[in-house]
Amino acid sequence: MNRFGETANEPRAMAAGRLALLGGRIALDLSGQFLSGWKPDGSLVTNVDMAIQARLCTEIKSVFPQDGILAEEGEVSVTWPPDARYWWVLDPLDGTANFAQGIPGFSISVGVLRDGMPFVGAVYDPTADWLYTACLAHGAWLNGRRLQIQPQPLSARSVVSIRTPYENQVPSYVLRWLCRHRLRRFGSTALQLCYVASGGLSLVHDQRALLWDLAGAAVVVAEAGGVLTRPDGSALFPYSPAIYRGEPIAFLAGDPLGHAEGVADVTHDSLAVTSRMERAAHGD
Repeated sequence: MNRFGETANEPRAMAAGRLALLGGRIALDLSGQFLSGWKPDGSLVTNVDMAIQARLCTEIKSVFPQDGILAEEGEVSVTWPPDARYWWVLDPLDGTANFAQGIPGFSISVGVLRDGMPFVGAVYDPTADWLYTACLAHGAWLNGRRLQIQPQPLSARSVVSIRTPYENQVPSYVLRWLCRHRLRRFGSTALQLCYVASGGLSLVHDQRALLWDLAGAAVVVAEAGGVLTRPDGSALFPYSPAIYRGEPIAFLAGDPLGHAEGVADVTHDSLAVTSRMERAAHGD
């Protein structure tokens, strides 16, 4: 069975899919013998994250030595040229907390940015044996089955995902979504974006994502007909992996209709806040 769909025609797409599968095999093989610790940012890391990352980086460097690599656990490298056109952006275990607690819902995410834009992506859920792949202009695929979003307006039946906790007050538009829609949170940002591509989630909102969470799934969403932007609807990419240092990224993703409604809610609240601030400044 061809699990890569038409993306197999692009060498980096084929490699990304194989690397995601390789990472999944390593995760399952080591699932009963991992050691864990906490990083300074409060997120969990295990020796399995490090083992997967080291193996994937070695494979990439051997086949694409001219490409740059940005990986979650501290790997930033580029050989030649110094301003590489292609960058591999890796999350060796997206959903480490789930993995460490024996909960399904973790993935291996392999993305390739070309000139800072999503070009190739592979996200593998080893528990379900689901491989999502995509390549620019070659479609998005789940285990070789073409993905194509069927846009639907948001309703009481819509399933949405929202990251918690919030450091400050929960935005009004998020509170409205909680009252209007069904909530799911799976613990892997990459998988949640792929669920948008496969039609399972209508809307995903996140205020603290990281580039390695997004790079593999971004092209999957786009090639399936979905939309991924900043919460106000502005463009999320391009990104330069060479200068990225883990800054949080806020985004909104969904099918075209759901995404448009979500942006409208965010914009409405932003305008209301601006109006209140202007009235306060004038003493109204």
